[in-house]
Amino acid sequence: MKILITSGATREPIDEVRYLSNLSTGTTGAALADALAIRGHAITLLAGTGAVRPAAVSQTATFSSTADLQAQLRRRVASGGYDAVIHCAAVADYALAHIARGKLSSRRRSLTLRLVPTPKLLSQIKSFARRRAVPLVIGFKLTAGASAADRAAAVARLFATGTVDAAIQNDVAGLAAGVARPFRAYVPGRVRPEQLAGLPALAAWLDKFISGRPPV
Repeated sequence: MKILITSGATREPIDEVRYLSNLSTGTTGAALADALAIRGHAITLLAGTGAVRPAAVSQTATFSSTADLQAQLRRRVASGGYDAVIHCAAVADYALAHIARGKLSSRRRSLTLRLVPTPKLLSQIKSFARRRAVPLVIGFKLTAGASAADRAAAVARLFATGTVDAAIQNDVAGLAAGVARPFRAYVPGRVRPEQLAGLPALAAWLDKFISGRPPV
C-alpha cells in the first residue's frame, strides 16, 4: 500500500525570526513510518521543520506552517495513488492574523498578538483527492487528562464530519512513556476502541486496517 504520513509540529510565524509552535517532536510519525515501511508499504513522510526523521524511509519532505502543510497535502493527495493518509502532525489551532515584516523590537514593554483559527486539515484531506482515488484517512486526537466520556466525545466530533475512517487517541499523560505509550484506536460504528500498548502495537493495527484485514 502507498501511505502518506504527516508528523511533527507546525510553526506559525510571528515575524521573520520568531514563530509559535508546540511540543511535538515527530517521534510517533517517524516510528510509524519505519514500522510500516518494514511491513512492505511505500511510505512518504511530511515532517515538520526540526522533527525526528525515520531511518528506513527516504521519501520525505519538510513543512513549516499550517498553510504550507495544507498546500503540500493538497498537491500530493490530488496527484493520486495514495491508499491511506495517516495525519498525526500536531497542527496549530491558531496562527497570527498578521505577520510582522522584519524583526519585532525586543525593547517593547509588552506585545499583543492577535490569533485567528487555522483550517482543520484532517477534515479536508478527502476533498483534495480525485473522485476515484480517495484514500483512507486516519486522524490522531491528543487529549489532556480526559475522561472516557470526553475521549469518546472528542473522537465522535471527528467522525461527525464523515471525512475520517479511523481515529487514534492518546493522552498527554502518556507521552513520557515514549514508544510504550498507550493508544486507543476508534472506528466508526464500533462501541469500544481497541486498546493498543505502545507504538509497535499501533503500527500493527494500522497495517491491518489499511490492508483491509480486520484488526484484532
